[in-house]
Amino acid sequence: MMSRARAFPAAALALCAYPALAHHSVAFYEQDVTRVVGEIVASEWRNPHVILTVEATNDRGLVETWTMETSGIYPLERAGVTADMLGVGQEVVIAGRRSSREPAKMLALSAELRDGTQLPLWFRFAVDNFDDEAALVDAAAENHGIFRVWSVPATNMFASVEQMADQPFTASAIAARASWDVLDNFATRCEPEGMPRIMVNPHPFEFVDRGDTLLLRTELYDIERVIHMDAATPPADAPASPLGYSVGRWENGDLIVRTTRVSWPYFDNIGTPLTEDAVITERFSLSEDQARLDFEILIEDPAIFTRPASI
Repeated sequence: MMSRARAFPAAALALCAYPALAHHSVAFYEQDVTRVVGEIVASEWRNPHVILTVEATNDRGLVETWTMETSGIYPLERAGVTADMLGVGQEVVIAGRRSSREPAKMLALSAELRDGTQLPLWFRFAVDNFDDEAALVDAAAENHGIFRVWSVPATNMFASVEQMADQPFTASAIAARASWDVLDNFATRCEPEGMPRIMVNPHPFEFVDRGDTLLLRTELYDIERVIHMDAATPPADAPASPLGYSVGRWENGDLIVRTTRVSWPYFDNIGTPLTEDAVITERFSLSEDQARLDFEILIEDPAIFTRPASI
């Protein structure tokens, strides 16, 4: 399914520091690195994080069961790490950072297999192994337009952090952050998010043409958005939902998507709210050689912004 075309969004909406985009609760892991020697007894190859369960014998001769959290599927596979390498029964040495909140839980940075093979497991380490730039497809020759899988360069995500710091928030929106629980929230629990935040992540996404509708698949949480191309407005009885109701149109080759009826209550992951009056407009612009997809987003919500947020 994964093609090698890459998206280079001219403006990617970011809502927090980039490490928090890759992992929502990095702050809750110790800085010191611990090594755990054991055997994988369960492996969940899923997004946004692959989860390994490792049984290890401690210094007192007692068996401990560790939960190891790694990066998602995409950065691991780009770094050459596959599910079969981390299957049940595999003996491993895991280097990682222990949780400061939960016993026997670890942010896994790397693994060493029995034959000495070294595997990067965390995003920052895995991304250093992305050496396949020369293998990108000839997108113009394939001529799929936007209907392919796109990936987001990390540099764009870093740059967007600065843009988000300068958004025109209302005083009441800023004040609402005071009730945010920094220790227990959707981000620290790694729960699926709604619009527009679901579009703010370093994982790949794919457009699929289904005629009257377009499917926008995001690898983060394996969420699928439906874009209705056969109507200018939502039906009167369309309910509100975390992803809202999206209608699309083509404008001079660009895909314009307008999303309303969003019930997701947050604009970001620091407690800035979003109301159901929000109107989210996205523009996706394909380059002439079809190798770059620029992404722009406009968020209108008078209770939250003194003027539309534009990224």
